[in-house]
Amino acid sequence: MTTVEIKKTYIIDDDSIFVFVLKKLLEKHHNFGKVADFKDGHQALELLFSKDSELPCVILLDLNMPLLDGWQFLDQLEKTELKNQLNVFIMSSSIDANDIEKSKEYSVVKDFISKPINHDKLDRIIESLSLT
Repeated sequence: MTTVEIKKTYIIDDDSIFVFVLKKLLEKHHNFGKVADFKDGHQALELLFSKDSELPCVILLDLNMPLLDGWQFLDQLEKTELKNQLNVFIMSSSIDANDIEKSKEYSVVKDFISKPINHDKLDRIIESLSLT
């Protein structure tokens, strides 16, 4: 199996403590490249739609956020060609089966990962990218 080189990862989550811990975990994992974080989906979309920005290989997306939540972010992304170039992994504390099923309706979503995030779950992301 070939390991994918991830140059850039976006974290979209409004929980600053979770983001801090996740960034430390990603640094220790060494496979997620440069990490940028956003408090809501609107900030991330602005940068994604910017022509000057290099696209991330991985987006780690929370669902429950202010302004533009994860579902609204996905709705916007699905309307663009970017959906064919990005790999979104939903990270949520929700264990609602409806959320998991709904996530499967979005072509850009590669997996639904329940919080808390650990090394095994990060390995799962790497493995899923290697298979595509």
